[in-house]
Amino acid sequence: MNLAEFLEARRPAWREMESLLAQAEARDLVWLPHDRARRFVDLYRRTSADLVQARTYGAGAELVRYLETLVARGYSLLYPAPPLGTWRAAGRFFRERFPRAVRRESRAFLVVGGAFAGGLLLGGLALRFDPEAARLFVPPDHQLLRPSERVARDEAAEREGTRFLDAHGHAAFSSFLFTHNIGVSIVCFAIGIAWGLPTLLLVAWHGVFLAALAVEYFRDGVGVFFLAWILPHGVVELTAMLLAGTAGLLLGRGVLWPRGRPRGERLREEARGALEILGGTAALLVLAGVIEGTVSQVHEPTLSYPLKIGMALVLLALVHAYLWLLPLPPEEAHSAPRALSSR
Repeated sequence: MNLAEFLEARRPAWREMESLLAQAEARDLVWLPHDRARRFVDLYRRTSADLVQARTYGAGAELVRYLETLVARGYSLLYPAPPLGTWRAAGRFFRERFPRAVRRESRAFLVVGGAFAGGLLLGGLALRFDPEAARLFVPPDHQLLRPSERVARDEAAEREGTRFLDAHGHAAFSSFLFTHNIGVSIVCFAIGIAWGLPTLLLVAWHGVFLAALAVEYFRDGVGVFFLAWILPHGVVELTAMLLAGTAGLLLGRGVLWPRGRPRGERLREEARGALEILGGTAALLVLAGVIEGTVSQVHEPTLSYPLKIGMALVLLALVHAYLWLLPLPPEEAHSAPRALSSR
């Protein structure tokens, strides 16, 4: 068959395809009668083959573009892109997928929590029996002043109004904090691939540091200040850190226990669940950064310390009720989408 014969034989089908496309695009392919819908699918396949032949026969650029347009329009109707539904998808993620992923890995969460508790115990005991250990565990900028001196300075600045940041200052500080915290959480997650051990050590080290700092403040008689300073953002931030550690532990599990399957396949499977946990964790860290940049930096007499501690305890209860107690809709049995061409 030469080009002229090819054009003469196939042109009526193209015109029919164009007519059906116009009808389908006016409403939707599903509104076509059954016989026309099947005819449309058949014409789409034939036109796709005709496009290949037109290129093979060296047909003109105008004809090739015409057929490419028909095929592209047909493809967009047969295989439509799923709607983005960004807000709906985000709502479903935080309403269902994130807490479900956390509850599914409750044992891993307990392991990470145990590492953090072990770090708290180690840091507390180290400073209880050896006060000089503070040089090892407490950051240098916290060793320049005694805790009571730092508290007196901050409360004096609060009374004089010299400590307040303007709106831009609070926004910049909060942005720095949650960017930094998200970075730390990503590291905590990523190093979990080394059998999970570095993740557990990093989480434990945060416990050592926090306990050592708490002992210093309580020993100097300003423990209530410490709680009111740390807890408002800490209850969210520490929860997020434990969740990031849980996600990292899943990577280590995928490497250590392939369960008779290729290790790469198991790692990819674990990473999908871990990323769901990490995605929700990032949102918690944003919340923690906002609180740390605002409420946590406000001291007496502006905000009483018992009030700040009470707010923190309420926030802790809300966060963990959301993660562990919020009723979830039943899991849907997700089936593979059926192509329109199977009608």
